[in-house]
Amino acid sequence: MNGQPVHDNARRSLVAVVLTAIAITVNHVFALGSAAYGLGAALIVVAVALLLWFRNSRSTIALTGYAAMSAWIALGFGVYKGLWKGVLRLFLGSGLAAVSNEYPNPPVGSFAFEASGILMFVGGLFVAYYGYRFVTSVWESRTGRPWRFGSSFALGATAAGLAIIAGYVLSARDVFTPPANGVVRIGVIAPTSGPYSILGTSFVKAVQMAQTDAKGTKYRYELLIEDSGPDPDKAVSHVRRVINDEKVDAVIGAVSLIGQVTQPFATRARIPHACVCTVKSIGDGGYNFTNIPSPEAEAERWVAEAQRRGIKSVGIIWQNYPSINNHVKAMKAEAQRKGLAVVYENRFVDTVRDFRPIISAGQAARPDVFYIEGLEPGLDILGQQLQDANVRNIASVVAPSVSEKPALFEGAWYTDSDLEDIGFKRRFEAQYPGVQFATHMMPYAYDSFRMIVEAYERGINPAVYLRGIREYAGTAGPITKAPGSGNFQSTPAVWVIQGGKPVLLDSQGGHTPVTIARSVKP
Repeated sequence: MNGQPVHDNARRSLVAVVLTAIAITVNHVFALGSAAYGLGAALIVVAVALLLWFRNSRSTIALTGYAAMSAWIALGFGVYKGLWKGVLRLFLGSGLAAVSNEYPNPPVGSFAFEASGILMFVGGLFVAYYGYRFVTSVWESRTGRPWRFGSSFALGATAAGLAIIAGYVLSARDVFTPPANGVVRIGVIAPTSGPYSILGTSFVKAVQMAQTDAKGTKYRYELLIEDSGPDPDKAVSHVRRVINDEKVDAVIGAVSLIGQVTQPFATRARIPHACVCTVKSIGDGGYNFTNIPSPEAEAERWVAEAQRRGIKSVGIIWQNYPSINNHVKAMKAEAQRKGLAVVYENRFVDTVRDFRPIISAGQAARPDVFYIEGLEPGLDILGQQLQDANVRNIASVVAPSVSEKPALFEGAWYTDSDLEDIGFKRRFEAQYPGVQFATHMMPYAYDSFRMIVEAYERGINPAVYLRGIREYAGTAGPITKAPGSGNFQSTPAVWVIQGGKPVLLDSQGGHTPVTIARSVKP
C-alpha cells in the first residue's frame, strides 16, 4: 500500500470488521448454535486474506472483494439484521405499539441477543464508514486527485436511513385485508389423539359449535382442523402445514405444549393465534393471545376456598406437565402468602402407574387436604388408588373435570371456569352427545372463534382487534385484558363432584349448587 492514509484506513477498517464479526457471532449463536463460530471466523479470515492480498499485490480484484465483503457486512448484518430486525424493532416498534393497536408488541429476546444485535448495527456503521474511507484513500493515492463525492455519499446515506425508517413504519402496520372470495380460513390445532384427546376433542367441538352459531355473517368461515398429537416435536410439522402451507387467516389452539410450538409460526405469518393455554409467555400481545383463567387466578380462588373450609395444611401430588406445574407453582406461592402450610409434595411423570408409595408417604404427613392434578390415564389410576387408600379429602384445579371416571373423586372440590351461560354446556351436549365437556377449555375455545369473527365482520384486522380488547362478555363470564398484554383474564369458580357429576357452586364460594348433567364417552 502506498501512503499513510491508505494504511491507517485499512487498519481501522479491518478492526471494525473484526469487532463487528464478533458481535455477529454472538448474535447468531442463538439461531445457528456452534455454526455461528464458523461464520464469524470465516468473516475475519476472508477479510484478512483479501486485505493482505491487496497489500502485497495492489490487486484491484482484492480491493473489490474486500469492498464487497465490507458492504455485505454493513448492509446484510448491520442494516438488515442489526437495524431493521433489531434496533427498529426494539425501539421504534415498541413506541408504535404503545400508541396504536395497529402495531404489534415486538418480541424481545435475551439481553445478549438484543445487545449483540445493537452492536451489530453500530459495528456495521463503522465498517461502512472506514471501508468507504479506505477505498477512497486508495483512489486518491492512485489518481493523485482528492475524492469529491463525500457530501453526496453522506446525503445518500441519510436519505437511505430515512427511507428505511419510513419503510419500517409502513410495513410493520397491520391493516385489514378482505378475505379472498369472501372466505375466512381458521386453523384449529389441538391434540385430538393420545393422552390429551378429551381436551382436544371437546375443544374442537366447541369451535365447531361456534361456527354453527355464526349465522347471517358477511363472510363465510371455514375451519381447517389439525390433530397436532401430544408430542410438541412432532407437532411442528402439523403447525407448519396449517400456517405456512395452507396459509390460514387465523389460528385457534389448545394446550400449552402445542401453543408454544405455534407461537413463532403465527408471529412470522402475522396472523392471530388465540390459545387456550395457561403458559402466559405464549401470549406476547402481538399475534399470540391466551384465553383461560391464569394460574394465579386459579390459585387465589383455590386458597380462598381452602381457608373458607378451615384447611390449614395441604399435600400436593401432581403430574410433571407445563400447565399443571404452573398451577402448582402459583398455588404454593399463594398458600405461602396466606399462611397455608404445604406439608408434602410429590411430582410424578406420566409413566407412573403405581401411586401407592406416594400416597402412603403423603398420608404420613397428615395434610388437611390432598391437592392432586394430572392427565389421563394417570389421573384416574391415581384417583382409584386414593380411593383404595380411603383418601377422601381431595381438592384440585380443573383435574376432576377431565376425568373419565369422575365418581372416583366423589366429594372433591376444585376450581374451574365459572360458566355464566349454563345453557352453553347443555347445547353442547345436545349437539355432540357422548363427547366429554372439558369445562375449563370449552367456553374459551368458543369465545376465541367469536372474537375472530367479530373482527372480520367489523372490517378490522383480527390481530389488531384482539390487541384492542379490554373487556369482553365471555361465555364463562367477563374476561379482561390489560393494554399491551396478550393474556385474557377471567375469574374461576369452585366446583365439587357430587353424585359422580360436577356441581358448580356460586362464584362467591357459597353453597348454592347448580347441577349439570354430564356426557361421558361410552
